[in-house]
Amino acid sequence: MSRFIIETIIMVIAFSCLSQASTITVGEKGCDFYRIEAAIDAADPGDVVEVHSGEYLVNLNITTPSVVLRGNDTGGGMPVLRAGSSTADIESESAGLTEMVQRSGGTAVAIRADFVTVENFVITGVTWPVPYGTGEHNDLIGNAGIRVYSDFNKIINNTFEGNDLSAIGLWNASNNQIFGNTIRDIPYGYGMILYNSPYNNIEKNVLFHNDWGIEISKSDSTAIKENEIRESINDGILVYESNFTMITENIISRNGFESEFEGNGKGICFQGSEGLIANNVISFNRDQGVYVQSIFWEYCSEPPCGAEESFGNLIINNRIQGNGEDGIRLEKTWNNQIWDNNITSNHGNGISFLLSNNNTAEMNNVSKSDHGIYLDRSNFTKVSNNTITEVEKTGIRIWSTIGASAQNNTLVDDPVGIALEESCTGILLARNNVTNSTEGVNLSGGSSDNQLRDNRVRSCRTGLVLAGASRNVIVGNEIVENLLGLLADASSSGNSITGNDLSNNGEAARDEGDNRYDDGSRGNFWDPDACDDADGDGVCEGPRTIPGGKNADGFPLARPLGL
Repeated sequence: MSRFIIETIIMVIAFSCLSQASTITVGEKGCDFYRIEAAIDAADPGDVVEVHSGEYLVNLNITTPSVVLRGNDTGGGMPVLRAGSSTADIESESAGLTEMVQRSGGTAVAIRADFVTVENFVITGVTWPVPYGTGEHNDLIGNAGIRVYSDFNKIINNTFEGNDLSAIGLWNASNNQIFGNTIRDIPYGYGMILYNSPYNNIEKNVLFHNDWGIEISKSDSTAIKENEIRESINDGILVYESNFTMITENIISRNGFESEFEGNGKGICFQGSEGLIANNVISFNRDQGVYVQSIFWEYCSEPPCGAEESFGNLIINNRIQGNGEDGIRLEKTWNNQIWDNNITSNHGNGISFLLSNNNTAEMNNVSKSDHGIYLDRSNFTKVSNNTITEVEKTGIRIWSTIGASAQNNTLVDDPVGIALEESCTGILLARNNVTNSTEGVNLSGGSSDNQLRDNRVRSCRTGLVLAGASRNVIVGNEIVENLLGLLADASSSGNSITGNDLSNNGEAARDEGDNRYDDGSRGNFWDPDACDDADGDGVCEGPRTIPGGKNADGFPLARPLGL
Protein backbone atom coordinates (compact mmCIF):
# COMPACT_ATOMS: atom_id res chain seq x y z
CA MET A 1 0.00 0.00 0.00
CA SER A 2 1.40 3.42 -0.95
CA ARG A 3 2.49 6.01 1.60
CA PHE A 4 -0.15 8.43 0.26
CA ILE A 5 -3.00 5.94 0.84
CA ILE A 6 -1.80 5.14 4.35
CA GLU A 7 -1.56 8.83 5.28
CA THR A 8 -5.00 9.50 3.80
CA ILE A 9 -6.56 6.71 5.90
CA ILE A 10 -4.89 8.06 9.04
CA MET A 11 -6.17 11.56 8.35
CA VAL A 12 -9.74 10.34 7.69
CA ILE A 13 -9.77 8.49 11.02
CA ALA A 14 -8.36 11.53 12.80
CA PHE A 15 -10.90 13.94 11.34
CA SER A 16 -13.78 11.60 12.15
CA CYS A 17 -12.74 11.81 15.80
CA LEU A 18 -12.72 15.61 15.71
CA SER A 19 -16.47 15.74 15.02
CA GLN A 20 -17.05 14.43 18.57
CA ALA A 21 -14.41 16.64 20.23
CA SER A 22 -14.96 18.37 23.56
CA THR A 23 -13.01 20.97 25.53
CA ILE A 24 -11.47 20.07 28.88
CA THR A 25 -10.29 22.98 31.01
CA VAL A 26 -7.36 23.11 33.44
CA GLY A 27 -6.83 25.81 36.05
CA GLU A 28 -7.03 26.73 39.70
CA LYS A 29 -10.70 27.69 39.82
CA GLY A 30 -13.83 26.74 37.94
CA CYS A 31 -12.12 24.25 35.64
CA ASP A 32 -12.48 20.52 35.03
CA PHE A 33 -9.01 19.73 36.37
CA TYR A 34 -6.22 21.52 38.20
CA ARG A 35 -3.50 19.16 36.92
CA ILE A 36 -2.69 18.92 33.24
CA GLU A 37 -1.69 15.23 33.51
CA ALA A 38 -5.17 14.32 34.69
CA ALA A 39 -6.78 16.26 31.85
CA ILE A 40 -4.55 14.56 29.29
CA ASP A 41 -5.39 11.15 30.73
CA ALA A 42 -9.12 11.96 30.49
CA ALA A 43 -8.95 13.28 26.93
CA ASP A 44 -10.25 11.33 23.96
CA PRO A 45 -8.98 11.72 20.39
CA GLY A 46 -9.99 15.13 19.09
CA ASP A 47 -10.46 16.75 22.50
CA VAL A 48 -9.00 20.15 23.35
CA VAL A 49 -7.23 20.48 26.69
CA GLU A 50 -7.38 24.20 27.44
CA VAL A 51 -4.90 25.33 30.09
CA HIS A 52 -5.60 28.66 31.82
CA SER A 53 -3.05 31.17 33.11
CA GLY A 54 -0.74 29.95 35.84
CA GLU A 55 2.40 27.89 36.34
CA TYR A 56 2.26 24.10 36.12
CA LEU A 57 4.94 21.54 37.00
CA VAL A 58 4.83 18.95 34.23
CA ASN A 59 6.54 15.94 32.74
CA LEU A 60 3.72 15.27 30.29
CA ASN A 61 3.49 12.10 28.25
CA ILE A 62 0.88 12.45 25.50
CA THR A 63 -0.19 9.08 24.10
CA THR A 64 -3.69 9.90 22.83
CA PRO A 65 -3.81 10.93 19.15
CA SER A 66 -5.42 14.11 17.85
CA VAL A 67 -5.36 15.90 21.20
CA VAL A 68 -4.93 19.68 21.23
CA LEU A 69 -3.04 21.01 24.28
CA ARG A 70 -3.67 24.74 24.16
CA GLY A 71 -2.67 27.55 26.47
CA ASN A 72 -5.17 30.35 27.11
CA ASP A 73 -4.27 33.69 28.64
CA THR A 74 -7.12 34.19 31.07
CA GLY A 75 -5.69 37.34 32.56
CA GLY A 76 -2.42 36.23 34.10
CA GLY A 77 -0.37 35.76 30.95
CA MET A 78 0.25 32.70 28.89
CA PRO A 79 0.33 29.54 31.02
CA VAL A 80 3.80 28.35 32.04
CA LEU A 81 4.88 24.71 31.83
CA ARG A 82 7.81 24.15 34.16
CA ALA A 83 9.62 20.84 33.73
CA GLY A 84 9.22 18.64 36.80
CA SER A 85 6.70 16.30 38.42
CA SER A 86 3.51 17.90 39.69
CA THR A 87 3.15 15.40 42.53
CA ALA A 88 5.57 13.66 44.89
CA ASP A 89 5.49 10.40 42.98
CA ILE A 90 9.04 9.03 43.16
CA GLU A 91 10.05 6.84 46.04
CA SER A 92 13.43 7.24 47.72
CA GLU A 93 14.56 4.72 50.33
CA SER A 94 17.29 5.42 52.87
CA ALA A 95 18.01 4.32 56.47
CA GLY A 96 14.92 2.15 56.48
CA LEU A 97 12.68 5.05 55.61
CA THR A 98 10.59 5.54 52.46
CA GLU A 99 9.86 9.08 51.31
CA MET A 100 8.22 10.59 48.27
CA VAL A 101 10.47 12.87 46.18
CA GLN A 102 9.25 15.54 43.79
CA ARG A 103 11.16 15.47 40.52
CA SER A 104 12.55 18.59 38.86
CA GLY A 105 13.80 19.15 35.35
CA GLY A 106 13.58 16.56 32.60
CA THR A 107 11.38 16.90 29.53
CA ALA A 108 8.31 19.10 29.86
CA VAL A 109 6.20 17.51 27.10
CA ALA A 110 6.74 14.18 25.33
CA ILE A 111 4.50 13.53 22.32
CA ARG A 112 4.11 9.84 21.48
CA ALA A 113 0.86 9.96 19.49
CA ASP A 114 0.06 11.33 16.04
CA PHE A 115 -1.84 14.52 15.16
CA VAL A 116 -1.17 16.20 18.52
CA THR A 117 -1.02 20.00 18.81
CA VAL A 118 0.84 21.91 21.54
CA GLU A 119 0.37 25.67 21.32
CA ASN A 120 0.50 28.94 23.24
CA PHE A 121 2.66 28.04 26.24
CA VAL A 122 5.76 29.34 27.98
CA ILE A 123 8.00 26.33 28.55
CA THR A 124 10.79 26.60 31.12
CA GLY A 125 12.92 24.72 33.63
CA VAL A 126 14.20 22.08 31.20
CA THR A 127 17.44 20.78 32.69
CA TRP A 128 19.06 17.54 33.75
CA PRO A 129 16.47 15.73 35.84
CA VAL A 130 16.72 15.33 39.59
CA PRO A 131 16.78 12.53 40.70
CA TYR A 132 19.32 11.75 37.94
CA GLY A 133 18.22 9.22 35.34
CA THR A 134 14.49 9.84 35.67
CA GLY A 135 14.12 11.84 32.44
CA GLU A 136 13.83 10.92 28.77
CA HIS A 137 16.13 8.46 27.02
CA ASN A 138 19.83 9.23 27.06
CA ASP A 139 20.11 9.51 23.27
CA LEU A 140 21.38 12.19 20.90
CA ILE A 141 18.53 14.50 21.84
CA GLY A 142 18.19 13.89 25.57
CA ASN A 143 15.74 15.93 27.61
CA ALA A 144 14.01 18.81 25.85
CA GLY A 145 11.19 21.25 26.27
CA ILE A 146 9.10 19.25 23.80
CA ARG A 147 10.20 15.84 22.52
CA VAL A 148 8.37 14.28 19.59
CA TYR A 149 8.39 10.56 18.75
CA SER A 150 5.43 10.54 16.37
CA ASP A 151 4.02 12.03 13.16
CA PHE A 152 1.73 14.81 11.92
CA ASN A 153 2.00 16.93 15.07
CA LYS A 154 2.02 20.71 15.45
CA ILE A 155 4.13 22.80 17.83
CA ILE A 156 2.87 26.36 17.49
CA ASN A 157 3.44 29.78 19.11
CA ASN A 158 5.27 28.62 22.21
CA THR A 159 8.01 30.50 24.06
CA PHE A 160 10.98 28.55 25.41
CA GLU A 161 13.01 30.43 28.01
CA GLY A 162 14.88 29.67 31.22
CA ASN A 163 15.98 26.24 29.94
CA ASP A 164 19.41 24.60 30.08
CA LEU A 165 18.75 21.97 27.40
CA SER A 166 17.24 21.78 23.92
CA ALA A 167 13.86 23.33 23.27
CA ILE A 168 12.40 20.98 20.63
CA GLY A 169 13.67 17.53 19.69
CA LEU A 170 12.31 15.10 17.09
CA TRP A 171 13.32 11.43 17.09
CA ASN A 172 12.04 9.15 14.32
CA ALA A 173 9.22 11.62 13.74
CA SER A 174 7.88 12.82 10.37
CA ASN A 175 5.47 15.33 8.85
CA ASN A 176 5.44 17.62 11.88
CA GLN A 177 4.90 21.40 11.81
CA ILE A 178 7.02 23.62 14.06
CA PHE A 179 5.65 27.11 13.59
CA GLY A 180 5.95 30.53 15.21
CA ASN A 181 7.89 29.55 18.35
CA THR A 182 10.39 31.74 20.22
CA ILE A 183 13.45 30.00 21.67
CA ARG A 184 16.10 31.87 23.60
CA ASP A 185 19.14 31.55 25.87
CA ILE A 186 19.77 27.79 25.88
CA PRO A 187 23.36 27.30 27.12
CA TYR A 188 23.79 23.53 26.59
CA GLY A 189 21.74 22.35 23.67
CA TYR A 190 19.87 23.16 20.50
CA GLY A 191 17.03 25.43 19.64
CA MET A 192 15.77 22.48 17.59
CA ILE A 193 17.30 19.09 16.86
CA LEU A 194 15.92 16.45 14.48
CA TYR A 195 17.28 12.92 14.15
CA ASN A 196 16.07 10.40 11.59
CA SER A 197 13.00 12.59 11.13
CA PRO A 198 12.03 13.32 7.49
CA TYR A 199 9.38 15.57 5.93
CA ASN A 200 9.17 18.10 8.75
CA ASN A 201 8.48 21.83 8.38
CA ILE A 202 10.19 24.47 10.54
CA GLU A 203 8.75 27.89 9.83
CA LYS A 204 8.64 31.44 11.23
CA ASN A 205 10.41 30.66 14.48
CA VAL A 206 12.76 33.01 16.32
CA LEU A 207 15.89 31.48 17.85
CA PHE A 208 18.10 33.83 19.84
CA HIS A 209 21.33 33.19 21.74
CA ASN A 210 21.17 29.42 22.01
CA ASP A 211 24.14 27.07 22.16
CA TRP A 212 23.28 25.82 18.66
CA GLY A 213 20.48 26.98 16.39
CA ILE A 214 18.86 24.19 14.35
CA GLU A 215 20.45 20.79 13.67
CA ILE A 216 18.98 18.12 11.41
CA SER A 217 20.67 14.74 11.05
CA LYS A 218 19.60 11.87 8.78
CA SER A 219 16.36 13.77 8.20
CA ASP A 220 15.54 14.06 4.51
CA SER A 221 13.12 16.58 2.98
CA THR A 222 13.15 19.03 5.88
CA ALA A 223 11.93 22.56 5.12
CA ILE A 224 13.46 25.42 7.17
CA LYS A 225 11.68 28.61 6.14
CA GLU A 226 11.35 32.22 7.33
CA ASN A 227 13.09 31.70 10.67
CA GLU A 228 15.33 34.15 12.51
CA ILE A 229 18.45 32.56 13.98
CA ARG A 230 20.67 35.06 15.76
CA GLU A 231 23.64 35.06 18.11
CA SER A 232 23.95 31.30 18.60
CA ILE A 233 27.03 30.42 20.61
CA ASN A 234 28.07 28.06 17.82
CA ASP A 235 26.48 27.53 14.38
CA GLY A 236 23.16 28.80 13.06
CA ILE A 237 21.91 25.82 11.00
CA LEU A 238 23.62 22.41 10.80
CA VAL A 239 22.58 19.75 8.28
CA TYR A 240 24.18 16.29 8.40
CA GLU A 241 23.54 13.36 6.06
CA SER A 242 20.22 14.81 4.97
CA ASN A 243 19.04 15.06 1.37
CA PHE A 244 16.42 17.31 -0.25
CA THR A 245 16.71 19.91 2.52
CA MET A 246 15.15 23.30 1.75
CA ILE A 247 16.54 26.30 3.65
CA THR A 248 14.73 29.40 2.41
CA GLU A 249 13.97 32.99 3.45
CA ASN A 250 15.71 32.82 6.81
CA ILE A 251 17.70 35.50 8.63
CA ILE A 252 20.89 33.92 10.00
CA SER A 253 23.10 36.44 11.72
CA ARG A 254 25.92 36.98 14.24
CA ASN A 255 26.38 33.35 15.22
CA GLY A 256 29.50 31.90 16.80
CA PHE A 257 31.12 34.80 18.61
CA GLU A 258 30.97 33.13 22.03
CA SER A 259 32.20 29.73 20.83
CA GLU A 260 35.38 28.31 22.32
CA PHE A 261 35.89 26.11 19.24
CA GLU A 262 37.83 27.36 16.24
CA GLY A 263 35.83 26.93 13.06
CA ASN A 264 32.42 27.22 14.70
CA GLY A 265 30.18 30.16 13.95
CA LYS A 266 28.95 29.19 10.50
CA GLY A 267 25.69 30.59 9.25
CA ILE A 268 24.81 27.30 7.53
CA CYS A 269 26.91 24.13 7.79
CA PHE A 270 25.53 21.71 5.22
CA GLN A 271 26.28 18.09 4.36
CA GLY A 272 23.77 16.41 2.07
CA SER A 273 22.59 16.30 -1.51
CA GLU A 274 19.97 17.80 -3.83
CA GLY A 275 19.05 20.52 -1.35
CA LEU A 276 18.09 24.17 -1.78
CA ILE A 277 19.53 27.21 0.02
CA ALA A 278 17.62 30.22 -1.31
CA ASN A 279 16.59 33.77 -0.48
CA ASN A 280 18.28 33.87 2.92
CA VAL A 281 20.08 36.76 4.61
CA ILE A 282 23.28 35.30 6.06
CA SER A 283 25.31 38.02 7.72
CA PHE A 284 28.05 38.77 10.24
CA ASN A 285 28.62 35.19 11.39
CA ARG A 286 32.04 34.42 12.85
CA ASP A 287 33.03 31.78 10.28
CA GLN A 288 31.72 30.97 6.80
CA GLY A 289 28.33 32.18 5.69
CA VAL A 290 27.51 28.89 3.91
CA TYR A 291 29.76 25.83 4.23
CA VAL A 292 28.97 22.74 2.16
CA GLN A 293 31.08 19.65 2.72
CA SER A 294 31.22 15.91 2.09
CA ILE A 295 32.49 13.18 4.36
CA PHE A 296 34.25 10.01 3.26
CA TRP A 297 34.94 11.68 -0.10
CA GLU A 298 38.18 9.76 -0.55
CA TYR A 299 36.32 6.44 -0.24
CA CYS A 300 33.79 7.29 -2.92
CA SER A 301 35.21 6.07 -6.23
CA GLU A 302 32.00 6.19 -8.26
CA PRO A 303 29.73 9.00 -7.06
CA PRO A 304 26.97 9.49 -6.15
CA CYS A 305 27.61 7.62 -2.94
CA GLY A 306 24.71 8.67 -0.71
CA ALA A 307 23.92 11.36 1.79
CA GLU A 308 27.48 11.58 3.07
CA GLU A 309 28.45 13.17 -0.23
CA SER A 310 27.23 16.67 -1.05
CA PHE A 311 26.16 16.97 -4.68
CA GLY A 312 23.34 18.48 -6.70
CA ASN A 313 22.59 21.35 -4.30
CA LEU A 314 21.38 24.78 -5.46
CA ILE A 315 22.48 27.93 -3.59
CA ILE A 316 20.56 30.81 -5.12
CA ASN A 317 19.55 34.40 -4.49
CA ASN A 318 21.00 34.75 -0.98
CA ARG A 319 22.48 37.89 0.54
CA ILE A 320 25.73 36.87 2.24
CA GLN A 321 27.47 39.74 3.98
CA GLY A 322 30.12 40.52 6.55
CA ASN A 323 30.97 36.97 7.61
CA GLY A 324 34.33 36.28 9.24
CA GLU A 325 35.54 33.78 6.64
CA ASP A 326 34.31 32.86 3.13
CA GLY A 327 30.87 33.88 2.01
CA ILE A 328 30.30 30.44 0.46
CA ARG A 329 32.74 27.54 0.76
CA LEU A 330 32.36 24.14 -0.91
CA GLU A 331 34.76 21.41 0.19
CA LYS A 332 34.97 17.93 -1.39
CA THR A 333 31.69 18.38 -3.24
CA TRP A 334 30.55 18.02 -6.84
CA ASN A 335 27.89 19.21 -9.26
CA ASN A 336 26.48 21.99 -7.08
CA GLN A 337 25.07 25.24 -8.49
CA ILE A 338 25.79 28.67 -6.95
CA TRP A 339 23.56 31.21 -8.72
CA ASP A 340 22.62 34.84 -8.39
CA ASN A 341 23.85 35.52 -4.86
CA ASN A 342 24.89 38.92 -3.52
CA ILE A 343 28.13 38.27 -1.63
CA THR A 344 29.84 41.28 -0.11
CA SER A 345 32.28 42.37 2.60
CA ASN A 346 33.19 38.88 3.82
CA HIS A 347 36.61 38.52 5.45
CA GLY A 348 37.65 35.44 3.47
CA ASN A 349 36.86 34.73 -0.16
CA GLY A 350 33.53 35.45 -1.73
CA ILE A 351 33.13 31.90 -3.07
CA SER A 352 35.65 29.09 -2.52
CA PHE A 353 35.80 25.66 -4.12
CA LEU A 354 38.23 23.26 -2.43
CA LEU A 355 38.64 19.80 -3.94
CA SER A 356 35.22 20.30 -5.49
CA ASN A 357 34.65 19.19 -9.06
CA ASN A 358 32.03 19.96 -11.72
CA ASN A 359 30.42 22.81 -9.79
CA THR A 360 28.99 26.03 -11.26
CA ALA A 361 29.13 29.63 -10.02
CA GLU A 362 26.98 31.86 -12.20
CA MET A 363 25.42 35.33 -12.09
CA ASN A 364 26.75 36.13 -8.62
CA ASN A 365 27.66 39.63 -7.49
CA VAL A 366 30.83 39.41 -5.39
CA SER A 367 32.59 42.39 -3.82
CA LYS A 368 34.97 43.45 -1.05
CA SER A 369 36.36 40.03 -0.15
CA ASP A 370 39.84 38.46 -0.19
CA HIS A 371 39.63 36.63 -3.52
CA GLY A 372 36.32 36.95 -5.32
CA ILE A 373 35.95 33.35 -6.57
CA TYR A 374 38.70 30.85 -5.70
CA LEU A 375 39.15 27.38 -7.23
CA ASP A 376 41.63 25.14 -5.42
CA ARG A 377 42.08 21.74 -7.12
CA SER A 378 38.48 21.94 -8.29
CA ASN A 379 38.40 20.41 -11.72
CA PHE A 380 35.85 21.11 -14.46
CA THR A 381 34.16 23.85 -12.45
CA LYS A 382 32.41 26.61 -14.42
CA VAL A 383 32.54 30.27 -13.40
CA SER A 384 30.40 32.44 -15.65
CA ASN A 385 28.44 35.67 -15.85
CA ASN A 386 29.56 36.88 -12.43
CA THR A 387 30.35 40.47 -11.45
CA ILE A 388 33.38 40.75 -9.15
CA THR A 389 34.49 44.14 -7.84
CA GLU A 390 36.80 45.72 -5.28
CA VAL A 391 38.35 42.55 -3.86
CA GLU A 392 41.60 42.62 -1.90
CA LYS A 393 43.59 40.20 -4.09
CA THR A 394 42.23 38.41 -7.16
CA GLY A 395 38.84 38.51 -8.82
CA ILE A 396 38.98 34.88 -10.03
CA ARG A 397 41.89 32.77 -8.76
CA ILE A 398 42.29 29.27 -10.19
CA TRP A 399 44.96 27.14 -8.46
CA SER A 400 46.21 23.69 -9.50
CA THR A 401 43.02 22.92 -11.39
CA ILE A 402 42.21 20.99 -14.57
CA GLY A 403 39.51 21.67 -17.15
CA ALA A 404 37.72 24.56 -15.45
CA SER A 405 36.36 27.62 -17.26
CA ALA A 406 35.70 31.29 -16.56
CA GLN A 407 33.48 32.94 -19.15
CA ASN A 408 31.54 36.18 -19.50
CA ASN A 409 32.57 37.54 -16.12
CA THR A 410 32.93 41.24 -15.34
CA LEU A 411 35.85 42.16 -13.08
CA VAL A 412 36.40 45.76 -11.98
CA ASP A 413 38.82 47.39 -9.52
CA ASP A 414 40.54 44.17 -8.44
CA PRO A 415 44.35 44.05 -7.95
CA VAL A 416 44.42 41.02 -10.26
CA GLY A 417 41.46 40.27 -12.49
CA ILE A 418 42.00 36.55 -13.27
CA ALA A 419 44.92 34.35 -12.22
CA LEU A 420 45.87 30.79 -13.21
CA GLU A 421 48.49 29.42 -10.81
CA GLU A 422 50.34 26.25 -9.85
CA SER A 423 50.20 24.13 -13.00
CA CYS A 424 46.65 24.84 -14.11
CA THR A 425 45.90 23.09 -17.38
CA GLY A 426 43.00 22.83 -19.79
CA ILE A 427 41.41 26.03 -18.48
CA LEU A 428 39.24 28.18 -20.77
CA LEU A 429 39.09 31.93 -20.14
CA ALA A 430 36.67 33.46 -22.63
CA ARG A 431 34.72 36.69 -23.13
CA ASN A 432 35.61 38.13 -19.72
CA ASN A 433 35.80 41.89 -19.15
CA VAL A 434 38.61 43.04 -16.86
CA THR A 435 38.94 46.73 -16.04
CA ASN A 436 41.14 48.84 -13.78
CA SER A 437 43.37 46.16 -12.26
CA THR A 438 47.08 46.13 -11.56
CA GLU A 439 47.24 42.93 -13.60
CA GLY A 440 44.32 42.03 -15.83
CA VAL A 441 45.13 38.34 -16.42
CA ASN A 442 48.07 36.43 -14.90
CA LEU A 443 49.22 32.96 -15.99
CA SER A 444 52.01 31.63 -13.77
CA GLY A 445 53.51 28.71 -11.86
CA GLY A 446 53.80 26.29 -14.77
CA SER A 447 50.26 26.80 -16.03
CA SER A 448 50.10 25.30 -19.52
CA ASP A 449 47.80 24.30 -22.35
CA ASN A 450 45.13 26.80 -21.38
CA GLN A 451 43.08 28.98 -23.71
CA LEU A 452 42.42 32.73 -23.48
CA ARG A 453 39.87 33.71 -26.09
CA ASP A 454 37.91 36.86 -26.81
CA ASN A 455 38.55 38.57 -23.47
CA ARG A 456 38.58 42.34 -23.06
CA VAL A 457 41.26 43.75 -20.75
CA ARG A 458 41.58 47.49 -20.43
CA SER A 459 42.73 50.29 -18.14
CA CYS A 460 45.14 48.05 -16.21
CA ARG A 461 48.77 48.59 -15.32
CA THR A 462 49.60 45.35 -17.19
CA GLY A 463 46.95 43.68 -19.31
CA LEU A 464 48.37 40.13 -19.52
CA VAL A 465 51.23 38.62 -17.50
CA LEU A 466 52.94 35.32 -18.42
CA ALA A 467 55.30 34.07 -15.70
CA GLY A 468 56.49 30.51 -16.09
CA ALA A 469 53.57 29.78 -18.43
CA SER A 470 53.89 27.57 -21.51
CA ARG A 471 51.94 26.26 -24.50
CA ASN A 472 48.92 28.45 -23.85
CA VAL A 473 46.72 29.68 -26.70
CA ILE A 474 45.99 33.42 -26.49
CA VAL A 475 43.76 34.44 -29.35
CA GLY A 476 41.19 37.07 -30.23
CA ASN A 477 41.57 39.15 -27.06
CA GLU A 478 41.25 42.92 -26.83
CA ILE A 479 44.06 44.10 -24.56
CA VAL A 480 43.95 47.87 -24.90
CA GLU A 481 44.43 51.13 -23.02
CA ASN A 482 46.78 49.62 -20.45
CA LEU A 483 50.16 50.98 -19.39
CA LEU A 484 51.69 47.72 -20.64
CA GLY A 485 49.68 45.37 -22.81
CA LEU A 486 51.57 42.08 -22.39
CA LEU A 487 54.49 41.03 -20.20
CA ALA A 488 56.21 37.61 -20.52
CA ASP A 489 59.20 36.51 -18.44
CA ALA A 490 62.15 34.38 -19.56
CA SER A 491 60.56 31.14 -18.26
CA SER A 492 57.48 31.51 -20.46
CA SER A 493 57.73 29.62 -23.72
CA GLY A 494 55.73 28.02 -26.48
CA ASN A 495 52.71 30.25 -26.04
CA SER A 496 50.71 31.06 -29.17
CA ILE A 497 49.68 34.73 -29.18
CA THR A 498 47.68 35.56 -32.32
CA GLY A 499 44.72 37.57 -33.49
CA ASN A 500 44.76 39.88 -30.48
CA ASP A 501 44.23 43.64 -30.38
CA LEU A 502 47.18 45.11 -28.46
CA SER A 503 46.71 48.70 -29.58
CA ASN A 504 46.49 51.92 -27.61
CA ASN A 505 48.62 50.69 -24.72
CA GLY A 506 51.40 52.79 -23.26
CA GLU A 507 53.71 49.95 -24.31
CA ALA A 508 52.28 47.11 -26.36
CA ALA A 509 54.39 44.16 -25.18
CA ARG A 510 57.64 43.10 -23.52
CA ASP A 511 58.70 39.45 -23.85
CA GLU A 512 61.90 37.84 -22.48
CA GLY A 513 60.75 34.30 -23.30
CA ASP A 514 60.33 32.23 -26.45
CA ASN A 515 56.77 32.61 -27.76
CA ARG A 516 55.03 32.73 -31.12
CA TYR A 517 53.15 35.86 -32.23
CA ASP A 518 51.79 34.69 -35.60
CA ASP A 519 50.47 31.52 -37.19
CA GLY A 520 52.42 31.90 -40.41
CA SER A 521 49.89 34.15 -42.08
CA ARG A 522 48.40 36.43 -39.44
CA GLY A 523 49.65 37.92 -36.21
CA ASN A 524 48.24 40.61 -33.91
CA PHE A 525 47.01 44.19 -34.27
CA TRP A 526 49.49 46.55 -32.61
CA ASP A 527 49.16 50.15 -33.77
CA PRO A 528 46.93 51.70 -36.45
CA ASP A 529 49.57 54.34 -37.25
CA ALA A 530 52.67 52.12 -37.61
CA CYS A 531 51.74 49.79 -40.41
CA ASP A 532 52.19 49.83 -44.19
CA ASP A 533 49.56 47.64 -45.87
CA ALA A 534 50.33 48.42 -49.50
CA ASP A 535 48.43 45.47 -50.98
CA GLY A 536 45.39 45.95 -48.69
CA ASP A 537 45.34 42.32 -47.51
CA GLY A 538 45.02 43.39 -43.84
CA VAL A 539 48.59 42.38 -43.01
CA CYS A 540 51.44 44.85 -42.56
CA GLU A 541 54.28 44.57 -45.04
CA GLY A 542 57.02 43.92 -42.49
CA PRO A 543 57.49 42.11 -39.16
CA ARG A 544 57.19 43.75 -35.75
CA THR A 545 59.90 43.14 -33.18
CA ILE A 546 58.73 42.43 -29.63
CA PRO A 547 60.93 44.26 -27.08
CA GLY A 548 62.69 42.27 -24.36
CA GLY A 549 64.05 39.34 -26.33
CA LYS A 550 64.21 37.76 -29.79
CA ASN A 551 60.48 37.40 -30.51
CA ALA A 552 58.76 39.02 -33.46
CA ASP A 553 55.32 39.12 -35.01
CA GLY A 554 56.01 38.15 -38.64
CA PHE A 555 52.55 39.10 -39.87
CA PRO A 556 51.26 42.06 -37.82
CA LEU A 557 47.70 43.06 -38.65
CA ALA A 558 46.79 46.36 -40.23
CA ARG A 559 43.47 46.35 -38.43
CA PRO A 560 41.82 44.22 -35.75
CA LEU A 561 40.34 40.94 -36.87
CA GLY A 562 36.67 41.27 -37.71
CA LEU A 563 37.00 44.80 -39.09
